[in-house]
Amino acid sequence: MKILPALREFKYLLLCIFLAVGSHLKAQETYTIKGTVRDDSGPLPGATVFLTGTKTITACDNYGTFHLDHVSPGQYVLVAKMIGFEPLSMPVVVKNHAVQLGLVLKTNTNKLKEVTITADNNWEEHYREFKKWFLGTTPNAGDCDILNPKVLFFHYDKQSLTLTASADEFLIIQNKALGYRVKYLLTNFEHDNTNNILRYQGYPSFEEMPAKTDKEAARWKKNRETAYNGSIINLMTAIYNNKVYETGFEIYKLLHKPPIGTKYSNENRMIFDDHQVMVDSLLTSATDNLKNFTFKDALFVVYTKERNPAGFENSGFKIERPARAKFPNGQMSMVNLLEKNITIDSQGNYSPTNGLLFEGFMGWEQIADLTPLEFGKDEK
Repeated sequence: MKILPALREFKYLLLCIFLAVGSHLKAQETYTIKGTVRDDSGPLPGATVFLTGTKTITACDNYGTFHLDHVSPGQYVLVAKMIGFEPLSMPVVVKNHAVQLGLVLKTNTNKLKEVTITADNNWEEHYREFKKWFLGTTPNAGDCDILNPKVLFFHYDKQSLTLTASADEFLIIQNKALGYRVKYLLTNFEHDNTNNILRYQGYPSFEEMPAKTDKEAARWKKNRETAYNGSIINLMTAIYNNKVYETGFEIYKLLHKPPIGTKYSNENRMIFDDHQVMVDSLLTSATDNLKNFTFKDALFVVYTKERNPAGFENSGFKIERPARAKFPNGQMSMVNLLEKNITIDSQGNYSPTNGLLFEGFMGWEQIADLTPLEFGKDEK
């Protein structure tokens, strides 16, 4: 799991992506999510409300009311955030009518951590480690900046060799490779150096950056397509629409694989069925806009339309090509099912997001390569 949360949210050398989606069958219809945000004393003007993984975000007016317009049918995670209060996240399903909500925030009483964590004299060292694992080590990560790093609090456990991080405010990430400004509400981050396991939880919101030139706009468009193609979101969308092979994926059932976190070798080798999986056999209808997706243990996935980019070979995420494998070259990943089944929708959203764990290429890509849900629908 990269295991991530929603959501997005844990991760073992991988990354689970939490996002919510709109309807494929009724993409032409949109609806409004509206409501109020308050605490025990009354309305909370200025509270931020957004749909995780999208560009849909707003602030409450003087009466604590909000409107999120033009929302396609689908499953979402809605988040409300106000400084001094605990963030509230909740699943929201949009079907064929507007949604009315009443949100109540609780005062954040956990302020003692600021006293203990900010006393850390190794903040800069911990920040470098956090940035490496949170943003990733892909080519795009080099063009990402966290604009307000001082909102981060760190703690390092010398016995377990585990770094933890948290933040009471949004992390503001400027992604100059993809042209997005990302507000990321981080709720948990842990990197276990002993077992090389990364877990983090959080909720992203995307904003378009204005391109200064046509050349820059063209570069962003190309980079976004590269980031989206072969991604977890791309795979889930293709599975939902039963267009896996047209999209460029090949999927095989793993009959045997070493435990998660074990290095694959001739001694710890994978055994899989040489015949590609018939994806429709893994799907059943849940509702008009959702499908159940289930399989046994793990799947081996190859994205054939792109090759491994610079930096991946020595990233620690690489899966060696199995001996005598007959599939084409490409980006290799493994998808582990941790729940009985998950639900997916047409834009690549899946729930629960900690129900899948990704290894290999899909585990390598982190925040620096994340695109909003709207990309596959509106931008591409």
